[in-house]
Amino acid sequence: MSFASDVKDELIEKSELARAMGGMKECCIHAEMYGIFLFCRDFSSTNISIKTENQSVALMFANYAESITGKSYTLEQTSSGKYRVNIKKADERRQILEHFGHTGQEVNRRMYRSNLEDDCCLAALLRGAFLSCGTITDPEKDYHLEFVMSHKVLSNDLLKLITEIHLPLEDGSIDYNKNEFDPKYILRRGVHVVYFKDSESIENVLTFMGAPDASLEVMGIRMYKDMRNRVNRKMNFENANAGRAFDAAYRQIEAIRFIEEEKGLGFLPDELRELAQLRLENSDFTLSDLADNLKEPISKSGVNHRLKKILEMAEGLGWKG
Repeated sequence: MSFASDVKDELIEKSELARAMGGMKECCIHAEMYGIFLFCRDFSSTNISIKTENQSVALMFANYAESITGKSYTLEQTSSGKYRVNIKKADERRQILEHFGHTGQEVNRRMYRSNLEDDCCLAALLRGAFLSCGTITDPEKDYHLEFVMSHKVLSNDLLKLITEIHLPLEDGSIDYNKNEFDPKYILRRGVHVVYFKDSESIENVLTFMGAPDASLEVMGIRMYKDMRNRVNRKMNFENANAGRAFDAAYRQIEAIRFIEEEKGLGFLPDELRELAQLRLENSDFTLSDLADNLKEPISKSGVNHRLKKILEMAEGLGWKG
């Protein structure tokens, strides 16, 4: 079962529960029905049909068609395993089209706003559209939610509708200057795609359509990925620092050994000789470790200053490190 199928199953389950409990207004039921039919495979006087991988979506399409025409429709399964419902009779297609104010003879398939009675209908229509032509990538792999259509004008209508959606703020008010969705459009291999790529917009769309569980799952995965990325960045930073510290310690030891071979460590002043001996015996010590283990502890910057003096003295003796 794909993540997209899980999302559609959640949308259908919550829609059916709301209708059964009387929690969905008639205008929203009409808008959801309109979304499913308008964005399905074919919606004209010559053909009304849906083809989908999700059996529950096909059943919903069939049930809604029956609620309009009074006729029952069977699901056909294609050789590829997809489900198809086809309204074969012309008079039944005409009933469905007229139910939504369409004739089937329109030059362009487009959205009739008369089927949206109130703002509450926007979520229902978007839900119906997603059930018919939408899909979403598994958020473990990528963030991508899209609506795929064969009609340019319809894609424009959907894009405009989405940009008009405003989610309520915490106090219930609406900021009409703010848009929580960031839809994009692309023509891909002859089809028109309205899509979302950022996780926050996808979470908002899922919640708005009525799939809060899926939205929380996307949010949880996003938070996990963000945390993992922060940890990785920190580890990379620490590893880089450790690498630099190792290189510096190696260079210091080479310089001290050069001095030891050329002049002996007695050549160094007392405070430098103690530090040089400590560094030779403890290649893994940090500057803080060196500072803390001197007879008279000093600051990290003090240790660093003394090590630089040792390097300069080695270079003065001809060391080429």
